[in-house]
Amino acid sequence: MRSTTVFSKRPFWTQRAGELIHGWREMVHPSSLPADAAAGLSVACVALPLNVALATAAGLPASVGLVSGVVAGIVGGLLGGSRFQVTGPEAALLPLAAAIVAAHGAAGLAIATVLAGAMQVALGLVRAGRFARLIPRPVVMGFTVGIGLLLLNTQLPRLFAVEGTHADAVALVLQRTWGGHVGWLGVAAGALTALAMLTLPRLHKRIPAVLVGLTLGTGLMVWLGAGYDAVGALPRSLPMPTLPSFEGVHLAGLLPAALGLALLASLGSLLATSSLDALTGARTHSDLDQDLVAQGLANVAAGLCGGFPVMGAIVRASASIQAGARTRAASVMHALWLFVAMALLAPLVARIPIAALTAILLVVGVRLLNLEGLVAMWNQSKSTLSVVLVTALGIAMFNVFAGIGAGLALATLLYVRRHGALRLEVQRVTDASQLQRNLHVQSPEAPNAPQALDLLVARVGGPILFINHLKLYDLVDGPPWAKLVVIDLSRVSLVDAAGVATLKYLAEFLSVRSAHLALVKVPPQLEAALEPLAQHLLEARMHGSLEEALLGAGLVHPAPMEPAHAHRQEMGHVPVGGEGWRGGAEEAR
Repeated sequence: MRSTTVFSKRPFWTQRAGELIHGWREMVHPSSLPADAAAGLSVACVALPLNVALATAAGLPASVGLVSGVVAGIVGGLLGGSRFQVTGPEAALLPLAAAIVAAHGAAGLAIATVLAGAMQVALGLVRAGRFARLIPRPVVMGFTVGIGLLLLNTQLPRLFAVEGTHADAVALVLQRTWGGHVGWLGVAAGALTALAMLTLPRLHKRIPAVLVGLTLGTGLMVWLGAGYDAVGALPRSLPMPTLPSFEGVHLAGLLPAALGLALLASLGSLLATSSLDALTGARTHSDLDQDLVAQGLANVAAGLCGGFPVMGAIVRASASIQAGARTRAASVMHALWLFVAMALLAPLVARIPIAALTAILLVVGVRLLNLEGLVAMWNQSKSTLSVVLVTALGIAMFNVFAGIGAGLALATLLYVRRHGALRLEVQRVTDASQLQRNLHVQSPEAPNAPQALDLLVARVGGPILFINHLKLYDLVDGPPWAKLVVIDLSRVSLVDAAGVATLKYLAEFLSVRSAHLALVKVPPQLEAALEPLAQHLLEARMHGSLEEALLGAGLVHPAPMEPAHAHRQEMGHVPVGGEGWRGGAEEAR
């Protein structure tokens, strides 16, 4: 956990090392170790079947999921940016992992996992983790909903044992020729497993519903004596880390997949860690940069052991917190309990039906949909719900990055529409008397003063952006055109490139018609962006006030001052034009 007081004067990475050492000391404290061991056992009960289910769903041996859970769980638990984060195979990574296996084989996935881990470490070292907090919450929710849709779409054919002829759930609906090929016993085992997962937690939260469901589903298949697809033999020890073989692997084609895996694992882990901060009510944020480094090293370790890619898992971490976890030891103990299960219970795990494991993923997918949250969002804000649905459908129909990109784009447009509306207050002035009540000026000495003044004053409010800049073209709607157009920018918070280009066009448009554009009361934060426009403006500069612009254009003269007031001006206390525009004159200087 990042502290704002401890180690605050040390260099960045020295501070991180100090915090890790402090966390490791907490792990072995006698007062917290029993609670962490119990919490780790609870998490292992959830993680073991899920790890096996994800590995088999990706077309890999079940042992790959178990090995990844053990190795990555230890590395992530020891080095993570959050003391409560639990690292392991996660459902969000399944679609991409399965695609890599299909295209490049198991060796390709191991290589991609190692490369992705190295990229994550690099992201952490350049401190890119902080940007995760900028992702809008509706996009985060759409991410989880989209992963849920992906799980349902890909796992339903596996439950019915028709994945060889029907690639996804959509095909099941469109092609109704699969009824005679369904393995109904497997469906029954899966249904029994899912029923236990959904009902037992209502009786008591501490009941290991997943393990009970798997036991019931496996017992049903064994009792019926029917042949079924099972997990199969498992090793009873961890493999030695070795570099993956590059033989037969097209590295150039694998690099984009590895990059996608790195970004997906990083994004998922960072979102999970941020959610943990909200869940625990932590007074200090977890260290997202350290978390990236830890997840990267965990992926490197998993890849070297021929494993499944991993990331921070919010479901397991929340289960650990609910079970009473206090320190990092809970995450490490969960991995050690997985190793004990692999070493001692391998014969039992080998008999688990694939259909029962598929049912676990389907239940996880339904929970990720968060239907109650979607209904509540429908009642509260339909625009926010649209961001969630666009993100989720983009992920389900195309890929994770397309979905997140579409969600971010829509969220940006909605934000600009809500907070970026451009407000224009326009006044056409043809008589100087309309201005003299508030300005310390007098009209020019001319026989026909009202006709001598032809002025358009526009007060702009809100940001001038690509989505609203066209509204400024109303200021040159004519003929006739005003001889001077003054735009007050005091209430403008931002001007993007489109806004700057539009202001430049207005200045050039008026210039060729012997008229001028003046920008007044420009906020300090906008001066640098608008500086290139100065040469096209009245007097080739921006003005501090409306009075300055009128005086610069020769449309008015300074009002006569009383002797005492003139004396104060000579002494340097009052700028020309009087008290009413002191701030503008000072800005001009």
